[in-house]
Amino acid sequence: MDAARAATGITVNVLLFAQLRGGFGTDELTASLPNEATGAELLAWLSQRNPTLAGLLDVSRLAVNCEYVSLDHRLQDGDEVVVMPPVSGG
Repeated sequence: MDAARAATGITVNVLLFAQLRGGFGTDELTASLPNEATGAELLAWLSQRNPTLAGLLDVSRLAVNCEYVSLDHRLQDGDEVVVMPPVSGG
């Protein structure tokens, strides 16, 4: 990230589910990221906070404001980002 992007930032609300909730010990985090941060950058931010969950985060899906998005989706200040790892059930 270049210096201009890092100079200002955004705040997003991150909702965690399944194993991620247990791994982080919470179901909700607030992330402060550079302007124009992507979903991939958010996952990297989460991986830095708990490296043991990096593999799970690598296969997780994102929804921003109730819509599934790709990892290159640019986040906006105030977005609600749901991080969903693969789950199985029966």
